[in-house]
Amino acid sequence: MKTYLEEITKDVYAFLVWDESWDSYNNCYLLLEDNDILLIDSGKEEHSRFLFTALNSKGISNSDVTQFIATHGHKDHIGGIQHLGEIDCFIHNKDLDLVPKKLRHKLKKNLPDHGLTAGYLECVLLGHHTEGSVLLYHRETKVLFCGDHICFFAEPLNDNKVIDTGTLEREKLIQFVSDWSQNEEMKKQHNFNLFIEGLKVINKFDVEYLCTGHGVILKGDINRFISDLLEFE
Repeated sequence: MKTYLEEITKDVYAFLVWDESWDSYNNCYLLLEDNDILLIDSGKEEHSRFLFTALNSKGISNSDVTQFIATHGHKDHIGGIQHLGEIDCFIHNKDLDLVPKKLRHKLKKNLPDHGLTAGYLECVLLGHHTEGSVLLYHRETKVLFCGDHICFFAEPLNDNKVIDTGTLEREKLIQFVSDWSQNEEMKKQHNFNLFIEGLKVINKFDVEYLCTGHGVILKGDINRFISDLLEFE
């Protein structure tokens, strides 16, 4: 199983695992803040051992994690929480119905539509990928976690680079959004307008690193990239 654990910037880490059943990288993130260790998304349950083995290599055990935030309620983002201790676990309440009943008791903390949450993260409801999908912004490092609002599902890494400018990925997504904008049936079916509104929210933040739910972490010129996508509004 191919995995990566890399530091994005000071005290912010990305964990990627190649999901053979989906032919895609699934991403989790770690934020070290004061005395807290915050996990953002936890991957699928069956990949938990790879996540915690990687964290152990940094001297962090699953019992050291003090807080958890789900960007949304899909299984590849919350499955691993059953291996966490009795800690504060956050999700937007609009996504609770997506969570298996056996896990709901873990997710007792509600994320705000707009406001601060754990780890001094700014949280904003996007609501496109799922009704409760959120972005999380860490102002100190200019890192923005966008869940699957933008992601590079099924895309390989370029030269095994986890953090990259992602020129090819940007070009592909720009082309995809361009095609989407010209297909009226697709626009209605997949709520193109709400996707665009989410991009506008993302672009209000000064972003140096864009951390998505799947694939490469983009660095540099993020706001210009988002502006390019908004050209298709």
